[in-house]
Amino acid sequence: MSKPNSTSWTQSRLGALYEVREDEAFASTFDAVFSPSCEVRVDHTPSTVDAFKESISSRRAAGAGITLSWENVIATSDSPDESSVVAGTLIVTRNMKFRIRAGPAQRQTHINFSARVEQDPSIQADEHDDHRRITSFYHTSVDKTPPIHFAMPHAVTHGKEE
Repeated sequence: MSKPNSTSWTQSRLGALYEVREDEAFASTFDAVFSPSCEVRVDHTPSTVDAFKESISSRRAAGAGITLSWENVIATSDSPDESSVVAGTLIVTRNMKFRIRAGPAQRQTHINFSARVEQDPSIQADEHDDHRRITSFYHTSVDKTPPIHFAMPHAVTHGKEE
């Protein structure tokens, strides 16, 4: 099986960080995505890889279910063997453990990101002999509560009066 292109690799790896449920699996998934020496900026403020890891991990606990959607994802190169910058928007919708009316409460995180994906021969390759890691990551996010959609009331008719 061939290596995925830069866009697919970035989407699958970042998506897995938000979808994984167990703490141990999260830690190994994170380490398979980010270089230990990754330059991280959160809201354009320098951060450490460990602080960023903790931030993502702490957000995972509140959700009972999750859906991801991607918008405007672009890459400077889609070759799996070349360095590339992949940027776009990831919308993470979390179903909370409590309900509002008949449906689960939801929380959306809109993440604008820019990731430099490079080959790193010093790390262990994955099952596709792929040595890619994110070496620079810019992350800007906003949390939003999606609107609650109530059932539309209908007029009650009692039959015809004569």
